[in-house]
Amino acid sequence: MKTYAVDASVAVKWFLEEEDQDIAVRLADQFEENKIRLVVPDFFFVEMANVFWSKTAGNLLKVSEGIVMMDKLMELGLKRYSDHELSDVALENALHLDISVYDAMYVSLAEIYTAPLVTADLDLIKACRRKQFHWIAPLQDLSP
Repeated sequence: MKTYAVDASVAVKWFLEEEDQDIAVRLADQFEENKIRLVVPDFFFVEMANVFWSKTAGNLLKVSEGIVMMDKLMELGLKRYSDHELSDVALENALHLDISVYDAMYVSLAEIYTAPLVTADLDLIKACRRKQFHWIAPLQDLSP
């Protein structure tokens, strides 16, 4: 079964209307149909909670909607990988790629799993390609 690492820039599209939402939802559907495996670092859930908080604080979501979205995310059964185990590799990747340690956590997860990192973060894509990091999969490239 094919494994993908996914970051919050993709997962947010599972819940909120954004560009390329159809591609992100198709990826989630494949996961729910057990056709692929999706992996995330533990802090992914904190990052997503912050996205939902930000949207509610900006009055773009009702509080109840943000809570429901977080509950649904938690119920998906995504494979989690320990932040503690990723931190040293993430620091090395952050320094090598000149990206934040947060982004490097996803990059490191992809590297450990030798699985593509699916992201919609254009700056992260550019940084990885510039340094010849081979496990980057722009969300747009997954379109049929």
